[in-house]
Amino acid sequence: MTLSKLSEGATAAVDLRGVAFAEAERVFFRAGSLSAAAFRFASGVDAVRLSNGADEVVVLPFQGQHVWSARLGGRDVGMKSMFDMPRPTQKFFETYGGYFQHAGITAIGAPGPMERREQHGELPNAPYRDAAVLIGEDANGRYIAVTGRYNHTVAFATNYEAVPLLKLYEGRSRIAIGITVTNLKSSPLTVHYLGHLNWRAREGGRLLGTVHETAESLRVRQEIPPHIKPGPGYVEWIAELAKDPGRAGTLTSDKIFAPEVVFAFDPLTDDEGRSHFMQVHPDGTADYTSFKPEDTGAAARWICRTGDQEAVGMAFPVRSPDEAACVNGQPVTHAPLGQGERFATEIVAAVFTPAEAEAMARHIEAVKRLRA
Repeated sequence: MTLSKLSEGATAAVDLRGVAFAEAERVFFRAGSLSAAAFRFASGVDAVRLSNGADEVVVLPFQGQHVWSARLGGRDVGMKSMFDMPRPTQKFFETYGGYFQHAGITAIGAPGPMERREQHGELPNAPYRDAAVLIGEDANGRYIAVTGRYNHTVAFATNYEAVPLLKLYEGRSRIAIGITVTNLKSSPLTVHYLGHLNWRAREGGRLLGTVHETAESLRVRQEIPPHIKPGPGYVEWIAELAKDPGRAGTLTSDKIFAPEVVFAFDPLTDDEGRSHFMQVHPDGTADYTSFKPEDTGAAARWICRTGDQEAVGMAFPVRSPDEAACVNGQPVTHAPLGQGERFATEIVAAVFTPAEAEAMARHIEAVKRLRA
């Protein structure tokens, strides 16, 4: 790996190809309260645990740079799933249960009847040959990070490089998850992308965000994909949400979120170009997601509460040339990438105290009034 290419802006870097992974966890890097430890799940999947002393994330550096789990603000924030550990596979549903996955780039969503591909494309469990841990500092503070490089090359069709970067900040219950994709082929690359950030759905959780909760702006998916088997009342519930999507704004057990409910929506932004979303818990704390829609255009919301799985994707940034997208009511389109051109985006995830959540709720309402 050309480590210098992956460590721009970092003050120190460790090439993970030189780190020994074993079932016994071992710290291999430490800088003050920031540390990185390597271990191998019993399933055989290599993992790195990043810690800032109070918070931690577990990343699969060679399998999609998948964020398998996270503990922020004193609680496990990742979804509940049927998997107790990741499996060594590129099949999406055979190892689905992590906190975050990059999805795309040649496709997202469920494959059509004539398509031979995995759910959400090749990125979620892509095999990375190169990976590293970094220490650095940016405008948000000092961080420890995991990065890597994945080349997706298919003769006559596709040749791109993906470089993700996950940062855990010192002294803050905050992570940033970014990716840069570069087209290496002489012909254009049409980019599909989805940032699949799966928070644990909490009973009584309230969903707040910079989106108008109208049938026109927050659109429930009414088509049922092949992998979904609806139960009693599901179709009727979806029909109700098509008229009043705000009914899904509080996560209570009397509502049908099994197997899933999916919305597409038009995000609103503040004056800095950011969208903001929260799941506010009954105790006043909140899970928080933020991104810049100008990078992608559209957004999606995913709620899944089956008992076996408890997840809420408050807001996924989505770039899909197949679907119309609006930001602040204005259409957004993205041309394919020419040779050497790049697509980049970043998602911020954090846990807020009650005071921070109240302040963000006021900011969200102000944005909605501004963009009314």
